[in-house]
Amino acid sequence: MAAAGLLGLGLGVGLGFSGTAASAAPAPASAAQTAAAAPTTAAASPTTEDHPKPAEARRLRREYRLAEHGLHGEATIKTAKGFQVVAGQRGKVTAISATAISLTSEDGYAATYVIDGDTRFRADGKPAKATDIHPGATVTVRATVAGNTRTATAVADPKD
Repeated sequence: MAAAGLLGLGLGVGLGFSGTAASAAPAPASAAQTAAAAPTTAAASPTTEDHPKPAEARRLRREYRLAEHGLHGEATIKTAKGFQVVAGQRGKVTAISATAISLTSEDGYAATYVIDGDTRFRADGKPAKATDIHPGATVTVRATVAGNTRTATAVADPKD
């Protein structure tokens, strides 16, 4: 069970989630559900202060390895508004429509995610639309979980 928690946290960190893992199992949905925060970009040029210290660099390498090899998982993160269950999956698209995307991971795990107006798409390193993602493509999905509903917050090809 602890390994599943680490996998979920590693997948979550690698897919852009932030927070503290509290559980590897889904928690009851709370009224304070929040979507994963959108990543920010900085236009400043790199300085020596931008480089992580050795301990931080080791931690980032471990998290990257978990995310690079992770296939799917869930984690409960603590947010300013309470706890949020988040999920991540890497796999092949088996179906996609304007309202849902279904994936199957290498180990056979299959899940369907709701697509809504807040779902962000990226393909080839650029913003994309749902119509740019096709069955058979390998993607990663970040999602929030409320009860039995998984709502995609981001869909991207794994190199993004």
